[in-house]
Amino acid sequence: MMKKVFILFALTILSLKGIAQEKLDYARTWVFMVGVLEWADGKTFAPFEKEGRVDAKIMNFFEQQGVPANQILYIKDEGATTNTVREAFLTFLKQAKKGDMLFFYYCGHGYKNDDGKVCFANYKGADWTAEEIVKTVNENFAGNTALFTADCCNSGGLAKEVQKYKTRNYAALNSVVPTDVSTANWTFSNALLYALRGRNFVDTNNNGMIQLGELSEYIDTEMAVVEGQKASYFVPASMKNWTLSSGVKAKSNTRIGERVMVDYDGTKWLGFIEGIETNKMVKVRFYSYTNNEVDIVEPSRVYPFKCSSDFPIGKSVKAYSSSDKKWYPAVVLEKFSCMHYIHYSDYGNEWDEWVAPANIKE
Repeated sequence: MMKKVFILFALTILSLKGIAQEKLDYARTWVFMVGVLEWADGKTFAPFEKEGRVDAKIMNFFEQQGVPANQILYIKDEGATTNTVREAFLTFLKQAKKGDMLFFYYCGHGYKNDDGKVCFANYKGADWTAEEIVKTVNENFAGNTALFTADCCNSGGLAKEVQKYKTRNYAALNSVVPTDVSTANWTFSNALLYALRGRNFVDTNNNGMIQLGELSEYIDTEMAVVEGQKASYFVPASMKNWTLSSGVKAKSNTRIGERVMVDYDGTKWLGFIEGIETNKMVKVRFYSYTNNEVDIVEPSRVYPFKCSSDFPIGKSVKAYSSSDKKWYPAVVLEKFSCMHYIHYSDYGNEWDEWVAPANIKE
């Protein structure tokens, strides 16, 4: 009996080691980033404003943390043709060694091609699919750990692809589910950057660390509240405690990180509490294209954020279909934050989708 207990104890210890906390090691990190905010085909892919672009800030963060120059490759805009990106990606991946880690990032436009595969739009050239990206890493990167991030329409295709590689430590954080369009704002990328920088409002459990599992839930809520869309992510058990930032400053007030509405002459604007001043004034950072607007306001002007729609599971509702711009009878199947996952009555399950608060009503 004692022998069996000892064996069980030993197996438990080994299991815990398998999901032990790991920390981002910048010296062993390889950073590959593609940021495309303009396209040769401007009619198909509308350009984005470049001022304040967050992809460049993420790249600069890794540089400041001491990631070796030869381990960072950032290709952007007209330089990011599909041929250039493919060739550079392959050469870049093959330089890594066993035990190294990959950070992959894309921002721009995403779409589904004629075969229904999720693609990321480069400046010009052939389809660059999520399937190809993850497969290329699996076949050419010597390390076993990779984080795939993407801020674009249909970006959740990466989260779907990484799950095919069960023996790898592959995780994905993406701005939206594979079937949906995404916001033009930098909300997702800002959340990612906040975590890397160790901002305490992302440390939701206030334990002095920001871990991958925690960040995935933070991003999911951010996208639901701010953009009315459902983020997509996959974090294997082996990476949930994987630490992006440690030594995070403890919150001086429990309200830090709270999403609020601030009154400006009768108009309320959405933001989150970044700090409470000694005189009890509230420091709020507002959601916008780049989240660069900050103000210190009186507490009396700050109101708790509430979802504009809140229907229970099983409730019969009407949902707005963006595909044909019509309202249809539907039933609520699931809920997350301000989002409702609905089934359209008299239609197949393939039409089930997450809808924003503005697209659901009694």
